[in-house]
Amino acid sequence: MAVDVTPAGRPASAPPSPAPTTNWVGFARVAAMVAVVLVHAFSPLVSTAHADLGGPAWWAAHVLDSALRWCVPVFVMISGGLLLRPREEDAGAFYRRRWAKIGVPLVVWSIAYLVWEQWRDGLDPAGAVAEAASGSPSIHLYFLYVIAGLYLLTPFLRTVVAHTPRTGLWWFAGTMLALGAADQLLGLVDGAGGVTAATRFLPFLGYYLLGWLLMTSTAGKRNLRYGLAAFTLGTAATVTGAWAGAAAEGDWGRGAEYVYGYLSPTVVVASVGALLLLRAAGERLAGDVPDATRFGRVVGTVSGLSFGVYLVHVMVLNTLRDIGGTPDGVLVLAAASGYAVATAAVSLLLVAVMRRIPLLRSTV
Repeated sequence: MAVDVTPAGRPASAPPSPAPTTNWVGFARVAAMVAVVLVHAFSPLVSTAHADLGGPAWWAAHVLDSALRWCVPVFVMISGGLLLRPREEDAGAFYRRRWAKIGVPLVVWSIAYLVWEQWRDGLDPAGAVAEAASGSPSIHLYFLYVIAGLYLLTPFLRTVVAHTPRTGLWWFAGTMLALGAADQLLGLVDGAGGVTAATRFLPFLGYYLLGWLLMTSTAGKRNLRYGLAAFTLGTAATVTGAWAGAAAEGDWGRGAEYVYGYLSPTVVVASVGALLLLRAAGERLAGDVPDATRFGRVVGTVSGLSFGVYLVHVMVLNTLRDIGGTPDGVLVLAAASGYAVATAAVSLLLVAVMRRIPLLRSTV
């Protein structure tokens, strides 16, 4: 483990950055993993593929999905909180370590999902190249390209964190989040912009920095109150805004998708609140109990598998849907819930087995 040092030449206005508390991170990762699976299980109802807009099943799925939009931002913020701490590690050493963690899965699973989509949906070679170039070879793998880009900048961002007062970092993070929100909004204009595998990470840079700031802030009842308020208000605004956008268009469309986007203002607020609540809940559950307890062992084990579950769960979920089908009416909620539980269980088992196979271990 690298030894913490304070970089020479730190200006007087930038006090030494505190190390983030991490006893709650495993719990937060598990919660985010569960949230991702639930979002993908219920998303066909929200997009009206399996439920009518405004019906009871749609509203139930919409409220649940709105309350879980923080899942990917929390993963990004946790990464920033853990990796941006200034430390004695040069860029070459950092890249070598992180390539094994993100580079191998990015290449392997991008190819795996493109081949699977070709077999399942008839994706042609031109479409496969386009999806890979866009940094989204599957509905969820854009996350790998986001993290890879953020890792690429991490050694340089550590210098920024080490030599910038926290007030300046708050402004930096806020500015980047605002630019991300603007980029997402301008994307609604026909023919405007677009993202590629090389640039997909940029809108998430604000979350990455914000994770460091939130994870190194002092925990307390005030943060818990702020977290509850931000999560409640952000979620309520997402529910209302997405419904208004869908109602205005008469269907689930681009307006509603914008509100659901990870960079929309409502989701940013809810995500900040979710991280603060997960930190408070995780620290409360962990407390001073050693990791050797049953709770610590279970959370630690599942947390260690969470990245692999993220990678495989879409393939598992869609395969289960192909086999079981989707019922109509209110039963669609029960089916989505069942698929979510089955997907999580099968994915955990699959990743646990893959972690024991030498050639597959590095892919998950």
